[in-house]
Amino acid sequence: MRMINQFVSDYLLSEGCSLVGFADLSAVPYAVEQGMPYGVCFAIALQAFPSLTDTPSAAYYQEYKSVSAKLREIGFALEEKLRLQGCRAYALVRNKQDAHFTTPLPLKTLATRAGLGWIGKSAVFVTKEYGAAIRLGGVITDMPFDCAEPIDISDCSNCQECVNHCPAQAISGKNWVLGVSRDELLNPYLCKEKVKQRGEAYGVTEGTCGICLAACPYTKHYMDAVNAENKNPADIF
Repeated sequence: MRMINQFVSDYLLSEGCSLVGFADLSAVPYAVEQGMPYGVCFAIALQAFPSLTDTPSAAYYQEYKSVSAKLREIGFALEEKLRLQGCRAYALVRNKQDAHFTTPLPLKTLATRAGLGWIGKSAVFVTKEYGAAIRLGGVITDMPFDCAEPIDISDCSNCQECVNHCPAQAISGKNWVLGVSRDELLNPYLCKEKVKQRGEAYGVTEGTCGICLAACPYTKHYMDAVNAENKNPADIF
């Protein structure tokens, strides 16, 4: 199975992904119901960052849209590659959010099962390498992989930076552990209203307004490294 992992990893890294992980989803009802109890999660680290001020960053929103489009393209291509290997596969980008801003299998759930990071207090996905300055993609499949140890607990500890900076006051400040719901961490309706307000001028009304991403100390560490070295994310870690 390691050769299968390598085949997938090599493709995703060649397409510009910064992180790749493999997940055992046998305890995730949606994946089991679909008959695809394995998942591949991939992420692209951002190179333009959100603003912490009242004036949003145009560069961040442009980056957000371009990276999202790239991840969509990669997801469909990986889905096809796995199908050509005789396996079932489904790109999670096909799933649309419902009226409560949820999907049957959130990408950040897949990412924690793939051992790539944890869910922060603002309900965004956080990694040690890039903080929250990443976008996620994923495919579920019945192709068996060597899977990572899942991450079940936050590494945010006592940090309150995202809580203190949230312009919508939507973040409760509670630490995530496996089983804690998004709504215990975040009021999604207050959050989405602010997302629309900040992103409207740039045509971005989904995802995050970016302030909680930029406030995260893990993100700041990555941002400082990019700004100081003017490097591509793949060259930093």
